[in-house]
Amino acid sequence: MSTRPEGIAPSCAGSSGPHSMRWKILARTGDSVARLLTPNFQGDAYALYERMRTQGPVHRSRTGMLAVLSYDGGSRVLQDPRFRSCDSPARPTETYAPTPRATPEADGHCPSQVERYDQAYAAAAELLPSVLHQYTDLIDTTADQLLRQHTDADSVDLVDDFAFPLVVACLSAVLGIPSTASSRFSTLCDILGRPIYGAPSAVQAEAAHDANEDLAALVIRMERERRQGPGSDLISRLTASCGGNRTGNDLTGLMDHVQRRAPQEPPRTRSGRSDVTPENSSLEEIAAVCSALIISGLDTAVCLFGNAVAALAAHPDQWQTLRTTPRLAGKAAEEALRFDPPHQFTLRVSSEQIDVAGHTVPPHSGILVMLAAAHRDPHRFPDPARFDLARSSRLGHLAADGAQKLANTLAQLTGEIALRTLASRLPLLRPARQAARRPGRAVSGFAHLPIRPTA
Repeated sequence: MSTRPEGIAPSCAGSSGPHSMRWKILARTGDSVARLLTPNFQGDAYALYERMRTQGPVHRSRTGMLAVLSYDGGSRVLQDPRFRSCDSPARPTETYAPTPRATPEADGHCPSQVERYDQAYAAAAELLPSVLHQYTDLIDTTADQLLRQHTDADSVDLVDDFAFPLVVACLSAVLGIPSTASSRFSTLCDILGRPIYGAPSAVQAEAAHDANEDLAALVIRMERERRQGPGSDLISRLTASCGGNRTGNDLTGLMDHVQRRAPQEPPRTRSGRSDVTPENSSLEEIAAVCSALIISGLDTAVCLFGNAVAALAAHPDQWQTLRTTPRLAGKAAEEALRFDPPHQFTLRVSSEQIDVAGHTVPPHSGILVMLAAAHRDPHRFPDPARFDLARSSRLGHLAADGAQKLANTLAQLTGEIALRTLASRLPLLRPARQAARRPGRAVSGFAHLPIRPTA
């Protein structure tokens, strides 16, 4: 399956990517970008960022890509319409998330499919805080129960035993999953939301395909029910915001989307416009939001929580501050997104020749915005390598768009709840055994994070 945008130079994807022999040789001979994008990279990424930063705010890699390390430079690239999104050459092979291709419309009037998805993701990200706030007490109770289940155990894995089931419970509440479907929904999250390291087996790929179809069927059912009797959940609010009369293109587009698991260009009429307009493709977009929350958001949230706990354990004074004032849990999640973000970088591609910090970038060239490095830019963040709950929120994070922004929003909100519960229940963060980081840096987090649950 290929989701590479048309016209992208080989340096951005394909046989020249991080799985190729050339990239492996570049990584072994010290190219920092090639090393970072190696799928099994397990070194100190932040040391590599600082090494690259010694060359200036932009690092030119022998892979042919530029890496933007400064906050201001990354912000300019992300806001410049001449750079468009592209699948990362380090996109994990285990990711089943459908990634729409950038497909600008010929006449410039009708939004492309990827633009419509991005609009749906943005709408969902805006709605998430108010929707999740309604279920705060329920989720707090769930978090407390998850920790109590392991009170007498020698250790609890904060990834498998706490963070993952807690975020699944959050998603179930946010999406308004009926009790009759809660068990199947948990199974779908387990299949689609957990990382698989290395290429998925045939059995895993088939299970993911079936899970995507089951998720689509569940969304169809819930969207129909919410149209008849709306509630306060996210699907109800997205359904209400779409409005308008819709045609059979809803189900046709959605099921075609699921069957292929990677949406292609929308069908065009002779004038170049899409046959599926925003008014009658709302069901497909709602399904894309649900899919993004489960496939990307769930994993991002679990990783952010683990990274936050690891940072707090490494900064005992900050852990004591959080324990003394649990209402700072939101600040802790926000600081974790800066200090060690799950999404370490994002790839953009130039549509024309552009100058970036004195470097000439030819058309169709890959630009890596190193989000994690930018969030430790000393010109933007004082003492950037320190995890600091007192850091001003006015400094802000670089805002990724689309599904990544939606995933980050979910991660911050659920991270706040999880950290508040942890601070209230555990006076010490005592490791039970060695924590295990996930391989690669496309998504940075922990595979296992065991602690002793004694109060």
